[in-house]
Amino acid sequence: MLKFLKKNFSIIFFTIFILIFSYFFWWDYKEFYEKQESKLLEQVELKQSLETFSLDKIRELEYSKIYYTPYKWLLDKIVNKIRKSKKRVYVEVYMLTETRIKNALIKANKRWIDVKVILEKNPYMAAWINNKHFDFLKKSWVNVVWSNTSNFSLNHAKFFIIDDFIIDSTGNFTYSTFAFNRDFFIFIEDKILLWKFLSIFKNDFSWNKKMIYETNLVLSPNYSRMKFEKLFENAKNEINMYFQYFSDKKLEKLLIKKAKSWVIINAVVSKEFYKNKQEKVKYLEKNWINIKYLEKYKMHSKAILIDKKYLFLWSINFSNYSLDANREVWILLINKKNIENFLKIFNKDFY
Repeated sequence: MLKFLKKNFSIIFFTIFILIFSYFFWWDYKEFYEKQESKLLEQVELKQSLETFSLDKIRELEYSKIYYTPYKWLLDKIVNKIRKSKKRVYVEVYMLTETRIKNALIKANKRWIDVKVILEKNPYMAAWINNKHFDFLKKSWVNVVWSNTSNFSLNHAKFFIIDDFIIDSTGNFTYSTFAFNRDFFIFIEDKILLWKFLSIFKNDFSWNKKMIYETNLVLSPNYSRMKFEKLFENAKNEINMYFQYFSDKKLEKLLIKKAKSWVIINAVVSKEFYKNKQEKVKYLEKNWINIKYLEKYKMHSKAILIDKKYLFLWSINFSNYSLDANREVWILLINKKNIENFLKIFNKDFY
């Protein structure tokens, strides 16, 4: 028996090790493989959804209304919604410095409303800007977290979920957004979108990486480039756009290709881009893209209207970083009233 044990010691030891490992770590091992399998399934489903996406699949939301800034009354409207909240206020935003919004969040939290906030820790060229506001909310017992940099480079999203109401924005929640900037806010009540926004927020809040798809949504860094390309490719007559700047070469080529196929392309850009990037502006204009800059307000909007039928509002800039690395959220709209309102502002800014 002793000889047998000596001869087969390594086999016996390995067998015992496997049995002990299986006993203590089986569920962890099983959970890991289930997660991997779930991620693979998400990727397959996402690919299938993107391959079949078309503009005619965008649905009209149950309720949606566009507002624009500068418009200080809009700040009153948002603060009042937070004050009247009954069950939750979730905020995911790049910058949160507006005092009235912060105070409204603290008061809602004191009323035992479920208040949660996600902030970007390192905004580009302003890494310090959220720090004192994060600390202020934390000291006031608001459940606030930094975004997880391993899931996306920067969290550039800008939205509220107040009870069953969504407010998505092209602008940050700062005083300058409401007082000086040209930005757009979209107020939404829609059961399907609410469920998707809640899923986005809860996963980002818990630092969980998950792919989420919905026809009326576009999400960076998951799949925004693919949808962006499809949007441009489907334009037949006219594209009206707000962007601070242009820097993504691939999308530029798509726009130029469309312009050369007799699609009218009008773009409102920031004064800084127009004045400081004259070589780029001249190149785009030479390729039949009409560009105007906004003189009166600080231009911070990001929006596209295709063929006066399909409107897209978002936090995404015209850059590969926004498309491929950051957390960004778009809303796709076909509501005629929203499009009419948007066109009034666009025509005022462009012509």
